[in-house]
Amino acid sequence: MQVKTQLEDLQNYLTDASNMQGGTADKLFIPESADEIAQILREANENKIPVTISGARTGTVGGAIPFGGYVVSLEKLNKIKSIDREVRTAVVEPGVILADLQKAVEAEGLFYPPDPTEWSCQIGGTVATNASGAAEF
Repeated sequence: MQVKTQLEDLQNYLTDASNMQGGTADKLFIPESADEIAQILREANENKIPVTISGARTGTVGGAIPFGGYVVSLEKLNKIKSIDREVRTAVVEPGVILADLQKAVEAEGLFYPPDPTEWSCQIGGTVATNASGAAEF
């Protein structure tokens, strides 16, 4: 797991597509497993440190902007673990880019119905915010 504390390393994680200003953070964590996330959250909880989850930062309402505490980036949690054509399910990590998931399910003759206006978003963000997009089927 990478841990960064220098402002130049944190800078890209202090903004999102909202262009809201004023983001700050003490540490940036880039975990590669659920166990590492649990470790970060356990430490933050024990020390009452706020945590902001950072995905692709394509949101327009400022939800990815930290105002102190820790930032946890999901960028390395980007694996499509399985796609079950028969049951029509996919198991993915939260940092999977939506365009990559769409291509993977289409290759199986399936589709993922939400159609956000931003294809570079991460699946974790679309699920967490109930983002669905404008497509009509």
